[in-house]
Amino acid sequence: MQLTGPAYREYDYILAGGGMAGLSLAYYLSKSSLSSRRILIIDRGIRKEQTFCYWSAETSDFDFLAEKSWESLYFHSSRPSSIKIAIEPYTYHKINRKDWFSHVEAELSKYPNIHFLTAEIQSIAFQGVGSLVQTSEGKFYACEKIFDSFSPFPCDNANPKHLKQHFLGWEVECNFNNFDTEAAHLFDFRVAFGKECEFMYVLPTSPRKALFEYTFFSGTLREPEFYRDKIKSYLFAYYGLTEDDYLIKEEESGVIPMRNNPNAVENLYQKHLKIGTSGGFVKSTTGYSFYRTQKFCQDLVASLEKGPSPQLVIPHRPWKIWLDEVFLQVLIDQKIAGSKVFESLFYNNKPALLLKFLQEETSWKEDLRLMWSVPTLPFVRAALKTINRSKIK
Repeated sequence: MQLTGPAYREYDYILAGGGMAGLSLAYYLSKSSLSSRRILIIDRGIRKEQTFCYWSAETSDFDFLAEKSWESLYFHSSRPSSIKIAIEPYTYHKINRKDWFSHVEAELSKYPNIHFLTAEIQSIAFQGVGSLVQTSEGKFYACEKIFDSFSPFPCDNANPKHLKQHFLGWEVECNFNNFDTEAAHLFDFRVAFGKECEFMYVLPTSPRKALFEYTFFSGTLREPEFYRDKIKSYLFAYYGLTEDDYLIKEEESGVIPMRNNPNAVENLYQKHLKIGTSGGFVKSTTGYSFYRTQKFCQDLVASLEKGPSPQLVIPHRPWKIWLDEVFLQVLIDQKIAGSKVFESLFYNNKPALLLKFLQEETSWKEDLRLMWSVPTLPFVRAALKTINRSKIK
């Protein structure tokens, strides 16, 4: 389904970037009292193969698109036995990117006032009481606001002190039934032998089909062949599969910043608002973004309906931000293997509480209970570093 091309040079809202965050915001705008606004979505039209995954305790707009959902997860570590955990009241969902984009674009195409432009964004600047977007197809003016998911998030891929979630995954189709679809494998640390946080992530969607993703939470990127060799070895070691036993249907890869947003917190009085990765929508300690993006976009639209206000684009929670800083510092210091940190969290806490914590929905008392379950010394050292760093600033 193709969205209508631009019919004007002036719009109420311009969405600079038509990825998951930009289209999510457009989707919720279309379902609101602001649905009659002139909206232009600008994107260069290049989309990588990728999967959207999230857990939720409530029904959401996109659950029906899930290729597969699970109510149980496996956690594997160097301990003798793996654990299978029921995650009630949560359900873990996997949505194919193509299915999600097709559905959202079909919904947006119902609105003649929502237009789409395929172009390179060259600059964004204030002009008069609004903002101007310069593109390879000319200039477009936003009377009210520009929502920017295009601008890069400040993360240096070459800097080992800037943590990233970097991964490469294969969607594999086996020549015979070989996969147990009852539970997803959220973390498999049996592949981790050093201090870096590395694991395999497995989503079996049918007895013959599964996504295998080799993932690092670290500062040093690898060449693509490194991840591919790891997946091949894993398929042979844990499933007995040689390269003749399966087909690689798709390959996906990515680098996601694992840093708290260093930019000033934005409010709804501002004309140029950053969303998505650019706006700090990604959870810094996990790299998860789909659920948070939906929640932040829904809240943002609800606030926009009330008019200009000092309401923040995303909540500013100093306590949660500091906990993330400490956790990230532990992974940077590598005084303890990342696998041991997650092992402590998963073996010493109830699964529902841990998932609630990773969604930033826990109380401070629950946060403390979780923090007491991890190795004390590395976290105390990391906490002191973050405190000293904040004093210097």
